[in-house]
Amino acid sequence: MEIKYLYIDDDKVHTAKSKVQGFEIEGQLCITPYQHKGTWEEQLNFIQENEDFLDGLILDLRLNDFPNEETKYADFRGTSLAQEIRTRQKEKGFKSCPIILFSANDKLEQSLENSGKDLFDIYIDKSKVGIDSFSVITPQLIALAEGYIYMEDNKDVSKILQVDTDLIDERFLSELSHLLVDNNPTHIISQFILNELIGKQGLLIDERVLAARLGIDIEKSEDWDKVKEALSESQYKGVFGEGWQRWWMPLVENWWAKIIKAESHMRSISAFERVEMIKNYLQIKSINVAQKIERAESDEYWTVCKGYNRPLDPIDGLIIAGQEKLYPWQEPEYVSVDAALKSKNKESGWKNVAKIEEEYLAELKRTYSKSR
Repeated sequence: MEIKYLYIDDDKVHTAKSKVQGFEIEGQLCITPYQHKGTWEEQLNFIQENEDFLDGLILDLRLNDFPNEETKYADFRGTSLAQEIRTRQKEKGFKSCPIILFSANDKLEQSLENSGKDLFDIYIDKSKVGIDSFSVITPQLIALAEGYIYMEDNKDVSKILQVDTDLIDERFLSELSHLLVDNNPTHIISQFILNELIGKQGLLIDERVLAARLGIDIEKSEDWDKVKEALSESQYKGVFGEGWQRWWMPLVENWWAKIIKAESHMRSISAFERVEMIKNYLQIKSINVAQKIERAESDEYWTVCKGYNRPLDPIDGLIIAGQEKLYPWQEPEYVSVDAALKSKNKESGWKNVAKIEEEYLAELKRTYSKSR
């Protein structure tokens, strides 16, 4: 089945098309651009008239920079349009589908308030779209549309997650079940799964964290794909799983205990020991131990430094700001001491350390400056 998105922008159609055609795959994903209408009622009517032929919407944030072919400027923005669509979806007066924000990052930071972010499933930064991003974003657009379609007819937790729920944290299952039982609109359930399960390390972990917990340096390990293949049963196969590669941590731990048959939990042994056990069990050679970041002392890795994107033991890191309201099944993200001192990757990886870490970081900076 080909997934179809409608893309609303203020650029001329041929210009808008050039921005999204790299995401398209014949027979799998089609994105049709249109210039905005003059009023939001005209725009809403147009979308509703075509809703039988679309599986998702892509909206620019600012729709009033350029006039349409009728020389009319839009009297609305992407957020107000998305808000009305979400309201009508909740009232069952509009087809339930994902809404994607497609805008330049500077506009996003300046114009989109926190309340507006809840309207969109994901955000795509126009300024960073390129060949490298197509292979990442295309599966996400397809997975989002397919996930919405699936959840419209399925409200069973185990079917949505495609996992034996006896293995999963009861607190997460309770939260998700309440959302389903209370008959919330699909976009509310979607955002909970995307933001609180897929988007946070904890119950699910991404590839970098998986490698860190196994002690492996991905870039220097030709047999990394063989390790992932061995862990295929622990991979997340629920809604949106085709767009975001994740692994169930409880199933990874079961694999370690039953297959590797290690006497010690992976958390309590060095990266070298973990890698040696994996090599012996899988009978592979080309996986290498991840080396410690400068100023780090432990190689009992459990997370990833957001400054260097490399394995890190949390004891050698500082908690990143903005994580005060984590759910019990979620784990905080860290930046290594060295990356914090050198302000590495602050633009995209992290911005500040948590309040409780500020005094310690200031002390480290004083010590660092004296030693230079």
